Amino acid sequence: MRKILLVFLFFSLLTNSSLVFSSNLETNLVTWSDLRKLNYKTGEMPESIRKLMGKSVKIPGFAVPLEGDDGFEYVKEFLLVPTFGACIHVPPPPPNQVIHVILDKSVHFEKLLYAVWITGIIEIGEYFLEGSSDFGKQTYDTETTYLLRGQKVEEID
Repeated sequence: MRKILLVFLFFSLLTNSSLVFSSNLETNLVTWSDLRKLNYKTGEMPESIRKLMGKSVKIPGFAVPLEGDDGFEYVKEFLLVPTFGACIHVPPPPPNQVIHVILDKSVHFEKLLYAVWITGIIEIGEYFLEGSSDFGKQTYDTETTYLLRGQKVEEID
């Protein structure tokens, strides 16, 4: 009887702990209109955004590569923006419409040529990326309020 009780207790704890852990690993689908609610001028943050901090999120967008290997064949760091062409070569979008993404593992550059889904852990703060002048093109400094520790990149069909 004691063994049965111990086995029952073990499986009960195992089941309950997996429920707790799975709720922490749940990925939230986030839209750009959600992120736009953060007032980057005043720092006012709605509760819906505050609840995302440190959580796994999935968001669509377009990548603007920042860091890669020598020939940019593989990219590890980029900006994610809501619309194609919104990049650092023109005045950038506002800070609440730019996500600085740092991937766990580099991805092939071609995977970032079109719209992508990015899944990762989101952080919220004030981030500044200094621009540079490449090949005679002027680039602009970029500010963002979001940093995403990217874990997965998927092409949008």
